[in-house]
Amino acid sequence: MKNWRFVFIQILFIVLAAALVGRLLYWQVVKHDSLVAKASEQREITTIIEATRGKIFSSDGSLLVGNEPAFLLFANLNEFKESYFETDGIEEIAKEIAEALLPEILQNQKDPKKLSESEKESIFDEEEKRIIKKLKSENLVWVPLAKKISETTKNVIQKLEIKGLGFEDLSKRYYPEGNLASQLLGFVGKNEDGLDTGYFGLEGYYNDQLSGKPGRLIQELDASGNPILTNDQDGSFPTDGFDLTTTIDRNVQYVVEEVLEEGVKKYGAKSGSVVILDPKTGGILSMANYPSYEPNRWQAFEEEDFQNQSISQVYEPGSTFKLVTVASALDAQAVKPDTICPCKGPIKVSGYEIQTWNNKYNPNSSVVEILQHSDNVGAGFIGEKLGKDKFLEYINKFGLGNTLGTDLQGEEAGIIKERRNWSDVDLITASFGQGLSVTALQMTSALGVIANDGKLMKPYLVKKITTNDTEIEIKPEEIRRVLSTDTAKVMKELLLSAVEGGEAKNLIPKGYRVAGKTGTAQVAVAGSYDPSKAVASFVGFGPVENPKFVAIVKYVNPTPIYGAETAEPTFFEIVKKLYPYWGITVK
Repeated sequence: MKNWRFVFIQILFIVLAAALVGRLLYWQVVKHDSLVAKASEQREITTIIEATRGKIFSSDGSLLVGNEPAFLLFANLNEFKESYFETDGIEEIAKEIAEALLPEILQNQKDPKKLSESEKESIFDEEEKRIIKKLKSENLVWVPLAKKISETTKNVIQKLEIKGLGFEDLSKRYYPEGNLASQLLGFVGKNEDGLDTGYFGLEGYYNDQLSGKPGRLIQELDASGNPILTNDQDGSFPTDGFDLTTTIDRNVQYVVEEVLEEGVKKYGAKSGSVVILDPKTGGILSMANYPSYEPNRWQAFEEEDFQNQSISQVYEPGSTFKLVTVASALDAQAVKPDTICPCKGPIKVSGYEIQTWNNKYNPNSSVVEILQHSDNVGAGFIGEKLGKDKFLEYINKFGLGNTLGTDLQGEEAGIIKERRNWSDVDLITASFGQGLSVTALQMTSALGVIANDGKLMKPYLVKKITTNDTEIEIKPEEIRRVLSTDTAKVMKELLLSAVEGGEAKNLIPKGYRVAGKTGTAQVAVAGSYDPSKAVASFVGFGPVENPKFVAIVKYVNPTPIYGAETAEPTFFEIVKKLYPYWGITVK
């Protein structure tokens, strides 16, 4: 009996020892990583150190986008609760903090000056509830209360002398020129992980280069949750983002935006766009849209306000497209400048009747006169001479129907039907810019081919990228030769005649030798054209002898609807202000 009891006790000890060893193995091997992580959470804090985002400059070195000091407001809950939790003062403290933060919060609302008192009170109540919830968090030592607050707001909160509150140095994106070039530049918001991310424009396209790489600081905490200041802190240093220098001429951009805003309001247009390129390099000197937005307070605007209509909005170009038709036909030797169009009235194709825009006809017009009169029937005649295959070949060579590869987020390709879908009617209507779509940048670039002696340049915006120790120069890039030099030379003279002999010839300032073409395209709605809605435009370059610029002015739904009465006058308002700046002599 005694032996049996001894054996039983031995077995019991063996089982208990095995269980103990098994449990130790479980903790030390199986659960090792998770226990280490929990221990680290209790005694360590990891802080993400933001990299300084790269700056963006205009072509003359003026700052377009930079960074300014900002702060993270946080609460050390151990210290905070020791001072206030038992006094039921959290609600009152949250109210004081919310009042300090409210001016910045209201500034990010749409039309903050128009907010009613009840709307302001509702916003305040939501903020107060959010802060109370944060301050009452359980099982947490440290909670963020507000990010990227200004120095003014920080000073207000510091004067409240609330124990447990602290600040970390940050920076936030700053646009010193307000809304200047806003849709070119884009803005910086937060991604799904709460990290700064560029959206739209250059901020979006070059986000990886601008954002740099954040660092990490790992610090040990004392029993109260405060960092222990020692010399053996772990982590990694941040790598700052790259700086960008653009082709944008700040003075040109300012003039363009001022004149465009006046034009949109004067003609009651829904919107307006202007693009100005250097035809020799493809550098974008200016690109503006109105309405625009303020990137310093982008939260107050709708997503449609961020879109750069010059590259993301497609439209039927109307008569401006005749420059592509005529240039292609001349280059292919399908017509000559003195070729006569025998049409004496509307032409009929596949049961459709094609008319001129004003139902007036100019029998026996030459190619020059077809451009001067903006004759749809004459353009259709030239298109027929060229033929579908050659026409589509040149449309593609001009860069239409494809993105031009410019360094901006949101560029659209336009809409050009595939060859198998082109009917005889499509050939005629495309000849005067209907039934196909382009962007304002594409149309400007197409005219740039003529200004640049037949060569298509890639439009670009960043000409230099600066890292900590190197500078990368972005060179102009020729995409392809589209026209012969002789064809481009002839087209310069034809488009000069189109301006000087066109409808708006009396509006042109004396001595301004500008080549160009007007366009008025009705807007297609539900499969038909609405006569009350139109896109009015003018594309031009000057001086003809040595083009300094090529530009487009485009209005959506202006009054009057015609390009010669809206877009062309605006074009010359811009030119009159820029010629002296560029040092161009008016003869």
